[in-house]
Amino acid sequence: MPKYQANEYLAHEGKVVQTGEHLDLTDEQAERLGNKVTKVESFKRKKEENLS
Repeated sequence: MPKYQANEYLAHEGKVVQTGEHLDLTDEQAERLGNKVTKVESFKRKKEENLS
């Protein structure tokens, strides 16, 4: 599942997620949350892009 960063306090899986914390969400969940989360690019992808 893709990683997202919380842009504000959220409740996820019965826990409070603070601003800046990362969480795993499906694309559908992230779409419903809108601008409350931001997709986080993985380090592996960034490293691969730099090699191209």
